[in-house]
Amino acid sequence: MDYESLDYNRYRWNRMLLSGFWLILLFSIFLECLYLTITEIPSKEFILIYMVKPTIFQLFTLVLAETLIRALKGKYQDYIMIVTSSLLAFILAYIHNSIDYLLLGLFLPTMVSIFYFHPKKMIFAYFITLASVYLMYGINDVMNENITLVGLTTITVMFSSFTLIGWGVISRGRELISHLKSSFESNQELLVKTIWMDKLAKTDALTDLYNHMTFHEYFEELIEQHESNRLPLQLALIDIDNFKHVNDTCGHRAGDAVLKGVAQLIRSKACSNDFVARYGGEEFAILFTDKKLSDAIEKIEEIRVHISELTHASLGGKPVTVSIGIGEYSASDDKERFFNRVDAALYKAKNSGKNRTIIATNYAGTQLA
Repeated sequence: MDYESLDYNRYRWNRMLLSGFWLILLFSIFLECLYLTITEIPSKEFILIYMVKPTIFQLFTLVLAETLIRALKGKYQDYIMIVTSSLLAFILAYIHNSIDYLLLGLFLPTMVSIFYFHPKKMIFAYFITLASVYLMYGINDVMNENITLVGLTTITVMFSSFTLIGWGVISRGRELISHLKSSFESNQELLVKTIWMDKLAKTDALTDLYNHMTFHEYFEELIEQHESNRLPLQLALIDIDNFKHVNDTCGHRAGDAVLKGVAQLIRSKACSNDFVARYGGEEFAILFTDKKLSDAIEKIEEIRVHISELTHASLGGKPVTVSIGIGEYSASDDKERFFNRVDAALYKAKNSGKNRTIIATNYAGTQLA
């Protein structure tokens, strides 16, 4: 698994951590002000040693971190945040060496490293934590006097135990992420298969146009849209002339090649809002939804002419022609009546010379000149 994906929005999280460090600074100043009211140390000495000095050191640390975060990109930002947290905790623990429980603050880098879900960064934070503890023990006389070697060992074991718990949290989190990624990929693969199966169920395998069943589903929806919103709706039925003769003389493979060629031409000439389907056998259907009847007729005539000019290698370079019936849905229609009107116009085109378009009316088909 590519765990670099866990670095998503890293800058935002580091920005939140840095804002948290600024709050720590403000909170420590607030606590020092409270201690000032109860301490027995002279005010000037307390302000200088316990307020001004740590504030200056922390402020310098935070300004430096802000500068480096903006200047450096990539993984170094995370290490900067870990080091910054270590310095802040060290400053507070060193200045207030008489408060033993502040030593727990030295564990802050390890806690920060958990945010990144990277074992290497946790190891880095762990060693920085131990280095801070031993450095504090070496240079701070008060800590050296108050904590024995046994106590130092106990602190080391405690911090190591906490780090192991953090390591377990990271390992468990990465395990869950791997599981989620695996589940996501499985679901994605299933979705792709479902989409593919849905496409196979809706399209004709030979021509890659919508099939008979999908045509009727879409046809019914468009009629509902027309009746609700007066959406323009025209239907054209296209039938390849003498197709049985093609199959009988040249074979079904040649017939399939002709069907593919005609289907490809119809699809290439149809507009994006036109619904093109293979209705069955050598018959195709087009539903127009964004045109006036005159525009639909112009488009279907363009298709008819181009088909008659298209040559087919499987037929020795000869073209085929098509007969077409076209009509517009009217208020007096329902699905069956509308389809039958257009089908009758197609039948008339087939029986009146072929290679022509007949416009379906409520009474009789009108042949284009």
